[in-house]
Amino acid sequence: MFIETSVEQSLGLIERQTRLPREFRGYALNVAARLEASLPHFLLHLYYTNSLRRQNFFAFSTEIDLDHPEDFLRRIEMQAPDVLADVGHLDPLAQVARALVLLKPKRVLEVLFGECPDGLLGVFSRFGSQPVYGPETYRLAFELFSDPRHRHRAKVLGQLPGQIRPEHVTVAASLDERLLHRSVLERCHPREVAALNRFVEMIVDLCGATPELIRESLDQLPVGSTGCRMTEWAEGWLARQVRLPFEPPIPKTDPDLKLRLGADLISLGRRFRNCASQRQSFSFVGECLIYEVTIPGEPAVVELLRLSSGTEVRWVCEDLLTVRNRRVKPETAAAVKAKLDQHGVLYQSLTRPPDDEQALHRLLDHHVRPAWDERAIAEREAGGAILDQMLDELEEEVHGREAA
Repeated sequence: MFIETSVEQSLGLIERQTRLPREFRGYALNVAARLEASLPHFLLHLYYTNSLRRQNFFAFSTEIDLDHPEDFLRRIEMQAPDVLADVGHLDPLAQVARALVLLKPKRVLEVLFGECPDGLLGVFSRFGSQPVYGPETYRLAFELFSDPRHRHRAKVLGQLPGQIRPEHVTVAASLDERLLHRSVLERCHPREVAALNRFVEMIVDLCGATPELIRESLDQLPVGSTGCRMTEWAEGWLARQVRLPFEPPIPKTDPDLKLRLGADLISLGRRFRNCASQRQSFSFVGECLIYEVTIPGEPAVVELLRLSSGTEVRWVCEDLLTVRNRRVKPETAAAVKAKLDQHGVLYQSLTRPPDDEQALHRLLDHHVRPAWDERAIAEREAGGAILDQMLDELEEEVHGREAA
């Protein structure tokens, strides 16, 4: 008969193949072995056939229950009745195996999923020659290309060059719409998707990001990069922070303590010769806040640490320093202490203990580091100007070398 002759010709091509056989394992091999028992040489056909036909079979392995092949045969009867002509006397599994050999790749997908939307066949051909380690990937890819709501997701997935991996499909299906970009799919791992989706919500709230600005930032990422992460892109947004996710512990109206966020922290770090720029992530997640002291007199920086117990949140002064992380003068510490008292911020050892308490500390050999140190201040006043000049010259020399 014609059908039997066509199958024999298809299977007979194995003997004339110049392509080397490619084995596969796992769930797909279990299915192939059962069909091999009903149609000899079917497994060899899969070993020698092209990647697209192999991927069609792997998708079949995830969609069809061989204990109930009648459903698949009914679908074939509807989509390609000629394939099952005059084979009713054969074992159902043999009919299934013959159909998989004879059907064209597009028709196999139509039988499996009901349709083969534009682009799906191309994605299957780029899955490689092995079964994807996430069997649900085949159904997920179909949903991306068949649902008009996912048109943009499918488009970005198709923009990837070379082989498409299962994680590409998972990421394309899970990413926030504002993050759909070829560079993101190339860099993002599925376990990072939730964090990225949360981050994009945060930059909208804290940085005033719009879909257009997010797109512009993603366009600046080089395409075709491998082994790169999204960390550098995310860190770039930290400098754009303009607000907190909660009310600050010290109101914006306070004239003497100014909250510094984002790019202001970079500027603060340069002016005070400290590491304020490295505290951007702490401000972004709301763990620590940096305030610049604008009280007339000595410039200073206050770092506040967020503490919580259940629903209660308190802030504590973690540090109070002046330029180059030096300790402030006693009068500066006293002025800042008064401001912190005003706003209910906790602190420790900002000012000199009473004389009787100092005597007790000496008795117990108990040392507390206050925000100021008279001896250090005296040393700074005696020779600090010369040291500052030397450090400034050294810093200018380093920057000059970097620029060159």
